[in-house]
Amino acid sequence: MSDLVPILEGSNGGPRPVVLVLLTWNALPFTKQCYRSIRATAGADVPYRLVFIDNGSVDGSVDWLRELAASEADVTVVENPTNLGFTKGVNQGIAESTAAEDIILINNDIRFDDDGWIARLQQVAYAEPGIAVVGSRLIDQNGLVNHLGAYMQPVGIYGQQLGGNEKDVGQGGGLRDVEAVIFALAYLTRAGLDALGGLDEGLFAYFEDTDYCLRARRAGMRIVYCGDVSPVHFHNTSTRENKVDIWGLLGQSREYFSEKWGEWLDDGRYDVDVRWRSVAHSPLGYAVGSRQLMEQLHYQDVRVSFENAYGATEPPTGHALIDDFMVREPRDSKAIRVSYSQADAFKRRSTGHEVGYTMLEVTGLPKTWVDGCNAMDEVWVPASFNVDTFRSSGVTVPIQVMPLGVDDVYFNTQIKGERISEAFTFLSVFEWGERKAPEVLLRAFAQEFSRKENVMLLLSVFNRDPSIDVRAEIAKLDLPKTARIVVMINPEFAGYQMGSLYRSADCFVLPTRGEGWGQPVLEAMACGLPVIATGWSGVTDFLDEEVGFPLEYSMAPAEARCVYYDGFDWAEPDKDHLQARMREVVNGSDVAKKRGALAAQRVTDQFTWRHSAERIATRLREIG
Repeated sequence: MSDLVPILEGSNGGPRPVVLVLLTWNALPFTKQCYRSIRATAGADVPYRLVFIDNGSVDGSVDWLRELAASEADVTVVENPTNLGFTKGVNQGIAESTAAEDIILINNDIRFDDDGWIARLQQVAYAEPGIAVVGSRLIDQNGLVNHLGAYMQPVGIYGQQLGGNEKDVGQGGGLRDVEAVIFALAYLTRAGLDALGGLDEGLFAYFEDTDYCLRARRAGMRIVYCGDVSPVHFHNTSTRENKVDIWGLLGQSREYFSEKWGEWLDDGRYDVDVRWRSVAHSPLGYAVGSRQLMEQLHYQDVRVSFENAYGATEPPTGHALIDDFMVREPRDSKAIRVSYSQADAFKRRSTGHEVGYTMLEVTGLPKTWVDGCNAMDEVWVPASFNVDTFRSSGVTVPIQVMPLGVDDVYFNTQIKGERISEAFTFLSVFEWGERKAPEVLLRAFAQEFSRKENVMLLLSVFNRDPSIDVRAEIAKLDLPKTARIVVMINPEFAGYQMGSLYRSADCFVLPTRGEGWGQPVLEAMACGLPVIATGWSGVTDFLDEEVGFPLEYSMAPAEARCVYYDGFDWAEPDKDHLQARMREVVNGSDVAKKRGALAAQRVTDQFTWRHSAERIATRLREIG
């Protein structure tokens, strides 16, 4: 969806008029704050008027609203003697509109700080056909993320807000389709209202927004999240101010919603099943990829259930959607099985279609991997590099390339970095081991840059081997004391903060000896960094001279403690070329920045987890 879209013209040749519907139930200071912020920021591009629905306030709100309506011609007030509920109040507000007007629902505990938000929401609402609802990014009163879109758990039947309680690092900008948004701020198009009607009054409050979004989705209409509009939401104000039993009310609405939607959420929405065999509860690459792929497959209407690839019992992950998949069973024995793990764990367990999804970073596969692959009906690999290595090792079943991706909500050029120095900063992120060639990187940097130059190397190193002392290993290299090198060992970053780490640097560098895929390289590219990495193995599917700085290499025996590598070769990065490329980036920063920008665009266009899931979902439906 383009960021440059026209506003659909109304009957008078200009933008469509809108009605802002605000419910009030006491909490007058918040209502006043919301009203003032609307007047200060709404702008004159889109004609609007305000409809206040008061649900039996006793704190002076009614008197204030009457005075407001008497003094402002574009303000209408509807007074209810008692609290009729959120849905009934909203429907009263919608009834005050005409067929020519769209609706914007606004909680009275919203504060707008950015100008032109009505025009922006309307632009998005009419950017493409079939959009019923546009929601926004929300930040809470403490500066934490409140909302980046939402979804409903298919088994647990609880609504979950994406991004909730995360530190605001600029995540969640831009536009994307989502399953639902919360109606604290929501633009409802007239086409959507005509097709769907108003809110379901069987829900007094809570679940009504998801209900409306699911009805829209079932009718073939779209829900779009707009991260460019980001007001402050002082959430749960009405329930807190009025001392409501929020859990009791939530439980009543959940019961009604579950009766209405439970079967569809767990079964009816899907046209294909997948039994995902992998690991889910660890920081390892397969687990991280599994969580992302299962979530995105769900959004592609694939019914996902999970089991551990090694037969272990896994604890809950803390991700509500993934935890639902972990307790869910396949609908029947015909569910397609995808084993996303090391290939020596591939075992045929059913008469249905079995897929093995794996990768390896050297020139061939051990026999146990070949046997595991050939026990499958087909094999998927993330990078084209592995097609050749698998074939040459004796894999005979069909091989499909299924690229992995990045989460562009958290890895993009708008993420805020937190630099530790003003020096030009090279960053490397890796797990300590022979394959990542840390000694090549450290020696190349120390020989190329002295402390007299304003250049620094920042390493974010993960080490899960208690027999390895990373600092001792670095000390053995006897590097010049003049080198400006900072090493973080097992830093405790939340996953959503990794983008900030990349955005805190000027260039990413990884002289790897081999990658099945190369996730940190892709993440750095998504964040707009110029990347220096060895021009061999998995990374070559997305890194080239147009968008980065590939390193020259020679081939050498793979010498490592990993038994899977025995007898195979990998790349030996050229240290001299690494030094030259680092110097090239420092001296030609404008060229490097241009390549970084092109890299970010390439990832956005081709290599997000959504792209990955779309490809997988297409193949699953082909298998049938």
